[in-house]
Amino acid sequence: MTTELETYFSNYNELFNSEGFKQLIQELSTNAQQLADIQSVKDVEDLFYRKGQVAAFATIINLQGTIEAARDQAEAEEEGPVDV
Repeated sequence: MTTELETYFSNYNELFNSEGFKQLIQELSTNAQQLADIQSVKDVEDLFYRKGQVAAFATIINLQGTIEAARDQAEAEEEGPVDV
């Protein structure tokens, strides 16, 4: 892996381990659950608005997993193909 890529993943790792990020994820998860409750939706426009908000929250909530998968892939590519 290049030094630049190592720094990229290291910065994210530092972010993910911070208490502030953990707090943000907890709050976004709670908000996403509340928005997913469609009983109070007024109309189709409100439904699609909520859907967009939940999708945006999910992107942030799943960011750590996405970055970890990218790092695993980069490390696997660095190791090269495995002979079977």
